[in-house]
Amino acid sequence: MVVAEIPRPVRIATILAWALAPAGLLLIAVAVLELRWWAGADATRLTGMMAQIRTDLGVAPPALLRGRPGAIQLLVLGLVCLAYAVLAPMIGRGRLRARNWALGLGIVTFLVGLFFVGGDATEPRDLRSYFSTLTDSAQGDRVPALRALVYPAWYQWAEDIAQGLQLLLSLAVVLALFAAMIWHAEHFVRRGRRDDVPDEWDAALDRIRGQAKDRDDA
Repeated sequence: MVVAEIPRPVRIATILAWALAPAGLLLIAVAVLELRWWAGADATRLTGMMAQIRTDLGVAPPALLRGRPGAIQLLVLGLVCLAYAVLAPMIGRGRLRARNWALGLGIVTFLVGLFFVGGDATEPRDLRSYFSTLTDSAQGDRVPALRALVYPAWYQWAEDIAQGLQLLLSLAVVLALFAAMIWHAEHFVRRGRRDDVPDEWDAALDRIRGQAKDRDDA
């Protein structure tokens, strides 16, 4: 069967949609690690000690990763990005509904990712400033015990990388789909396979069908 050539902008959009799937897997992995840490004994002891310090000294605790609700949000966002593994091949085949879903989800995931990144950038209470405050207030002896309970430093790096990758790919998919819609809108009008032109395979299938019909008639 002859398949129409996929226009270059559509191919780019398809490749970028495929790339969002592993980005979603990375988000899911980060979210699972964070949820696992929050469910552990270290997180419970750490938050308890910080609550006690707030009671004794009035020092507000820092932002620790995203908390359980934030980790669940990352998990949901990762699942949405993973759905592009289903949408990508249908975009290449010109399915109009798949294109619309990919465009809508891309805009939503980009806005959600932008909100996450913006929230991280404007968060003034981090661990470094928290430990500095304790040291300046002559409570530096509590810092080693707190550091021993904090999650590994690469947790935060992994979260930032996953969020940044998802944000960039979501924007790229949206832009690529808009370009495909503008320059090759006809690709998404004919849905499914491009098999308007018969070839030898189609002719062979027609002969087989004809022979089967003849046997049934006999």
